[in-house]
Amino acid sequence: MIAHARDARLQDPVDPAPRRSDAAVPLMARLKFRTRPQHEALHRRGALLLLMRYHLAPETYSCILAKFDAFLATAETQVLAAADDWLAGAGFVRVSRRPDLARDLAVLSEAGVPPPLPGGVVVPKSLDVPAGLGAALGLLYVVEGSRLGGQVLARRVGGALPAGMRGATHFLGSPGVDVAEHWRRVGVVINTLGDTPRISEDACLAAQNAFHRLSELFDEVP
Repeated sequence: MIAHARDARLQDPVDPAPRRSDAAVPLMARLKFRTRPQHEALHRRGALLLLMRYHLAPETYSCILAKFDAFLATAETQVLAAADDWLAGAGFVRVSRRPDLARDLAVLSEAGVPPPLPGGVVVPKSLDVPAGLGAALGLLYVVEGSRLGGQVLARRVGGALPAGMRGATHFLGSPGVDVAEHWRRVGVVINTLGDTPRISEDACLAAQNAFHRLSELFDEVP
């Protein structure tokens, strides 16, 4: 699967309301509008719906975490790491979320739930996004935005797992992070650096494609 802007699944919704010119709309607002269909589609994926259940099989949760890690590994290697200097220059130091995933998988493993076997999780070889700052801002929006609902899910998942595994919620819960303030800072750097039409468009396309790739990863219930 290669997701392109011309793909009907990724077409922007029709907005009947008058809007300011694109140049006058902050990139965060554009990203929210342009990715709404893909974001909502992701929330309907079968695997993610399992996180809302009152009973969650530890093996299923381990597979879900491994899928997130597979996505982040590709996103960081191909796009985000190369943009760290740009982000730092604007006052934002990106911290990888993969260590939290590793901690959660380790908690599960110590409780007797091994990580999925190699080959059990399909790693996306490419996110099909343009290289550069715009794509990095779009992926930053997706990756860091997942913290917002994660804390609610962390409480639900913590209660659904067996007692010895309830500490495996670092990735979802973002312990030690003021999520509201963190998201405000993400918005500042995205709006600051996404101030040209080309960067803004690249960011929107990258975020759309990222949500679509995540939907593919979570389409099958493990």
